[in-house]
Amino acid sequence: MLLYLLGNFVLAFGVAVAVKSDLGITPVNSIAFAASRIFSVDHGLMTAMVYCGYVLIQFAILRKEFHLSGFLQIAVAMLFGLFVSLCNHILSFPVPEAYWIRILLMLASVVIIALGILLYLRANLLPQPAEGLMLAIQKKTGWKLHNIKFLFDFTVVAAAAALSLVTVQRIIGIREGTLIAMLGVGKVMGFLSGPLGQKIDTLFRLHDEE
Repeated sequence: MLLYLLGNFVLAFGVAVAVKSDLGITPVNSIAFAASRIFSVDHGLMTAMVYCGYVLIQFAILRKEFHLSGFLQIAVAMLFGLFVSLCNHILSFPVPEAYWIRILLMLASVVIIALGILLYLRANLLPQPAEGLMLAIQKKTGWKLHNIKFLFDFTVVAAAAALSLVTVQRIIGIREGTLIAMLGVGKVMGFLSGPLGQKIDTLFRLHDEE
């Protein structure tokens, strides 16, 4: 549980670093970020609301196959939203003017997000709602998970862009950093999982079940 909470906090911190770069948000968080700016709602609160929506979509897709324990993801959504608000508050300094500093912040966010995902996945507890939605789609369709991930990222980014254009006639939160995150997080996770995976298991006394 401690590892799971730590992973979610690190992930939220990585999202906050991406926000501070002002070069675009991660695809998964794009709808929540755009909506929070459009409707002047706290980013963490909007993240929790959107993630709860992902849980409801899972229920709609799976119907009788949806386990009631899946609704625990709503608690995860609320906790993660709280972490996002907290981390945004921690990083309350002004956005740097220098572009190269903002690029460094965006690259740092990719590494931090990858680390956060790695930590909470090693805990092997509840999936995050977005991940749970992708797993629900996979269960229902049989598609490969990496194809679903690509489709999901494209869909939520397109939805965020459409919401922005319809409401304020400009795109919010989708820039070069969004593409960097889309392409980079998975690769960094793959790089970190080898050297860090066993150390995490040893530190938290985890073991793989046969």
